[in-house]
Amino acid sequence: MDIRFLTTFIEVVKTRHFGKAAENLYLTQSAVSARIKQLEEYFHTTLFIRHRNSIQLTPAGEKLLPFAEQLNDTLQQAKQELQREAGEYLVCGAGQLNNEIWMPDLLHQIHQQFPEWAIKAEVLTSEQISRQLHERSIDIAFSSEPLKSEELSGQLLKALPLGLFSINQTEVDTSADQYVAIDWGSKARDELLTRFPDFRDAKFTTNSLRLALATLKSEGGVAVLPVGPDWSQWGLNQVECIEQFQNSQCKLYMYHMKSIRRSMVPDVVKVVASNFSAV
Repeated sequence: MDIRFLTTFIEVVKTRHFGKAAENLYLTQSAVSARIKQLEEYFHTTLFIRHRNSIQLTPAGEKLLPFAEQLNDTLQQAKQELQREAGEYLVCGAGQLNNEIWMPDLLHQIHQQFPEWAIKAEVLTSEQISRQLHERSIDIAFSSEPLKSEELSGQLLKALPLGLFSINQTEVDTSADQYVAIDWGSKARDELLTRFPDFRDAKFTTNSLRLALATLKSEGGVAVLPVGPDWSQWGLNQVECIEQFQNSQCKLYMYHMKSIRRSMVPDVVKVVASNFSAV
């Protein structure tokens, strides 16, 4: 049995609501329902009485709850003890674009300040970032979107404006077969399509900056990129004024749990934040 089924069971008991439990666990409501169903099948019993406006534990659910909480606590303690035995290390998580744009410099900063620490970097989706922070599978996360949780502490490290860049063009070619779409979020996409509706059918769409740049270099075209980095090495030039993207930016947020269990985390947060504020 997956231990996450018990974690889900505990969260449903705490919230008495499948939707709220799903939101807190960064899952869909159907995923929460499926986990509870599998748990009930495992124990061959019904754990909840489902009413329209409330969810109540059955007698079997009442009996299971203390065992679930004890097992969950024991496994968390075991995980922490094994981490201590393995020595000091830091686990960072970031989305694909943040990983390519910011992580090399971020990891270099951390290595310079804490050379004795081992660092593990994970490339994750937004949903995985939120969930793994709460599960404490990662210590620090770097996200392009704000994460909504009262248990998280976060800060904006960097915000770069977005501009339209092209290769070997002095004017924008608005045909769809010239546009390489990079996922900078819904605001950037909406702003671009309002001005250039033909870009809706991009010739290539990706969440990887490396793939987008390689495609532009080999095939030409236009793409939205952060204004600030030097793209001239790729043969790219900005062809539209920055005001085109007033409401959207390439942002970098740093998050960690407010309840800190790894003593290194505050030191890393301080170093990263101070280095970015100096830029």
